[in-house]
Amino acid sequence: DDFLRKLSKRIKEARKREGFKSYELFAYDIEISRAGMAKYEAGAFDDIRMRTLLKIIDGLGMTPKEFFAEGFD
Repeated sequence: DDFLRKLSKRIKEARKREGFKSYELFAYDIEISRAGMAKYEAGAFDDIRMRTLLKIIDGLGMTPKEFFAEGFD
């Protein structure tokens, strides 16, 4: 799915921009599974819970509006 591919790319780019060198450290910081975070960044998933997505966005120091403002056109 094109949206999920864009979502994965946006998560990874935003994480790196915020200074998290690895998805493992980021996942640990926001208290989600490292395996799940790996899947979200690799695009190896076909669904994501809203609660998890909002946790990721919040961990990136962004609002949902800011997060979705880039990379989804």
